Amino acid sequence: MSRPFPPRLATGGFLVLRGRGISPGRACGPLRRNGPEVEPDRVSGAVLVAERAVPDDVARILAAAGTLTIQGAPLSHVGLLAREFGKPCVALGADRLGRLVAAPGGGRAILELTDVVGAEGIAVLEEDDVVLIDGGTGTILVPGALDRGARSAVREALRDLAALGASPADGEALARLAGACAGSLRIVLPFTLEAAFEYGALPDRRGRSALLAALRAEARLRDGLPPLVEDMRERIAAELRSLGDRALQAVRAHEDPVSLERGFGGFRDTAARLQSLLEDLGDETVRAASVLEPARAEAAIRRSRMVEAAHADVEAARGLEDPAFVRRIGEMYGLVRRARALGIEAGAVLDVEERLARLVARERERAGSRLVVPLEEGLLLDRSIVGGKAAGLVEVRAALPEGCRIPAGFVVTTAAYRVHVLGERGERLRQALSEGPDEATLSRRARAILLAGDLPEGLPRDIVLALDRLGGARLAVRSSATVEDGPEGSLAGLCDSWLGVSGPRDVLDRVRRCWASLWNARVLRALAASGVSPLDAAQAVLVQEMVPVRAAGVLFTREPAGNPGTMLVNAAWGLGEAISSGEIDGDLFWVRRASGQAIATERGTASRRISLDPDRPGTREEPLSPEAARSLCLDEEDLERLAALARALEAATGRAQDVEFGFAEDGSLVVFQTRRLVAPPR
Repeated sequence: MSRPFPPRLATGGFLVLRGRGISPGRACGPLRRNGPEVEPDRVSGAVLVAERAVPDDVARILAAAGTLTIQGAPLSHVGLLAREFGKPCVALGADRLGRLVAAPGGGRAILELTDVVGAEGIAVLEEDDVVLIDGGTGTILVPGALDRGARSAVREALRDLAALGASPADGEALARLAGACAGSLRIVLPFTLEAAFEYGALPDRRGRSALLAALRAEARLRDGLPPLVEDMRERIAAELRSLGDRALQAVRAHEDPVSLERGFGGFRDTAARLQSLLEDLGDETVRAASVLEPARAEAAIRRSRMVEAAHADVEAARGLEDPAFVRRIGEMYGLVRRARALGIEAGAVLDVEERLARLVARERERAGSRLVVPLEEGLLLDRSIVGGKAAGLVEVRAALPEGCRIPAGFVVTTAAYRVHVLGERGERLRQALSEGPDEATLSRRARAILLAGDLPEGLPRDIVLALDRLGGARLAVRSSATVEDGPEGSLAGLCDSWLGVSGPRDVLDRVRRCWASLWNARVLRALAASGVSPLDAAQAVLVQEMVPVRAAGVLFTREPAGNPGTMLVNAAWGLGEAISSGEIDGDLFWVRRASGQAIATERGTASRRISLDPDRPGTREEPLSPEAARSLCLDEEDLERLAALARALEAATGRAQDVEFGFAEDGSLVVFQTRRLVAPPR
């Protein structure tokens, strides 16, 4: 729940900026400006600086060590992608603690910071100035602070740290670092220790040991080094001790075996890392195993109770009549996953699995090679037919609480996409991929291939018939790829979707363009990072009615970096696209999932809203009324309804969910998307 506060000068020669943590993790690197013309290699290992990040920036986000933005919604698509790929991200906040400097011809100024506590005038940071970024706390440290000469010395020290990280036995880099630290006890020495031990500049223990040995051998550091090392030992030891209490609290809040194991495993990994740092610093008094013992014992007790409960639930599932089983099919999938995670191999689990397999096989047979299927028809749980986005909606439809709904619509199935890429078109795609061009070139060629030629025979007719049945003047046409919203990642916001589309001609055009978006450069880069070939993916298209909303946003049914008993809501007046895209920070709500009670709120500073353009496809910005700008967009009843939705979705899926929602003008709570909340890498 970090809030921005004015930049300030701190001990150790650091300028401290506190923004909002968007994605956890720590990184150290030089500042580099973001821009569509910037090649990813240019920002490799650097901290990317942007007004706000968008899905088109994904290649640079993946290449960078971390990202610093001026604006940024915590639950935006970019924030989600950063977390999934383990990239720290911090937003300075909408209250304008700083601003980007327009790129001048040859100029290096990149960021202006106003109202720096303890300094006069405006502080200016330049490209290649080094920062330490902590996405968990939203903290950014600028070693050297306002002294340009000191910041230049820090840049040199970072280069030597990078050389030492690549080769821990690099004697020349060690000698330069020791000399630089001896010549700058107040700035370069504290930075070097922080970067090496706390911010991952030396991930190899051999490098850290060699660095400490070189610093201790430097006579000029005999008096200055020990206090800094002792201070770092105390801080790391305190962090390790507090980790035990946090782990115990988290274990007590976990309600399913997968999150319990992953959550405790994350604490275990963190404790092991902190212990190794303490050992490198000469302190072996605090042990990770003893610190985590109460949490480990509690986890064992909770797991035992979960095993008993799962056995009982499996037996109850076996006795369900078919209609009740079908209504609870999402819950049944969650039950099987829970039982398997607990190691339950009883025949009763196999009975439930086989029953699920028969139902899915029946639905697959019903869908067959049909090119268009109504969203409301049957189960359609197989993502190979309807893609991840549509499958997620269908899975939870029967479990939604009263007063909650999914917009009516239909799916252009993956069969249509696969027919479109049969024959010569598919061979040209394979050839383009095999020639190994860069993502931008491959994307241009692939999109041209997919956009050319006629649609599969019968598809235009089927879409027109589905549109007639659906009715409605304005529609949303959204991607639903087989690789979207899956167990390993979301590809959030990387494929193309359109709002406010009307008429068969526009819908047919958007379907074709939606297929092509599976080969966007940003999608190709994300798939490559995940080790997936685009030839192994297929694109379904979800067409739904547009629902007018008064407020909308994103819900995480479990706060990703905090108490698992807390859910996080980020919402704004108007369409939820403003939150998903990161264009508007919106209001933040930390809410108890069990009751819907607000724990904390943070009102956004937006003065505008995103609404449907009345004259053409797409959206437009509108000014908020003064009253709306002063008010939170959700009230107590709204939060209680969202908590009930969160509980229902988790019960149906067995997993924490990332939900795009809206409160319609007719009073209903509308679910536009729900997907598994993928935890960041350990």
